[in-house]
Amino acid sequence: MFRPNKTCIVAVSSGKNDVYGQPLPARRVKEQCAVVKLTTASVQTNVRADSSASRGNARELTADAVILLTRFTAASINDIIEIEGIKLRVMAKHPRFDIRGVLDHVEVECTIWS
Repeated sequence: MFRPNKTCIVAVSSGKNDVYGQPLPARRVKEQCAVVKLTTASVQTNVRADSSASRGNARELTADAVILLTRFTAASINDIIEIEGIKLRVMAKHPRFDIRGVLDHVEVECTIWS
């Protein structure tokens, strides 16, 4: 049985993209949610494939998240969810059913929104 214990903000996609190909949000909806996993990290990444002897590199912010939303959620793939000051992009959406086959909640997998 799903019991939401956090409040998050879902920025629903307008269907349009910015100059970088990222979806633009149309409206913001406050929803109840529960966090299963929320991991953020700063990892080292190579700047160029033909990097110099100094091994040029940069830091990249990454996030891995699994969030449960109510069955009436407005979120869908490519929407943005903001929770605890972290902006996440919905990459996958899975309906979860109870033992009687009734939709109980929706599980979303997210990555960092940058």
